[in-house]
Amino acid sequence: MAKKAQKNFESALMALENIVTRLEQGDIALEESIKNYKEGMDLAAYCLSVLKKAEQEIYVYEQESYKKIEGADWE
Repeated sequence: MAKKAQKNFESALMALENIVTRLEQGDIALEESIKNYKEGMDLAAYCLSVLKKAEQEIYVYEQESYKKIEGADWE
């Protein structure tokens, strides 16, 4: 990942949003645009991996919780 300084999802997402804004403005040189694009793709990949990991953690927790609920003695 190009932005090693990004330590969490929120800061990586904010950096990605800033890159998108700069690229959409279209007032930077081609070389800088390419650099920003690569950095943005790295950040997007990082954010996606964090989201997938979170989704998996929630799924596992949800399944464990359902098992506890099903096995609970409600009487």
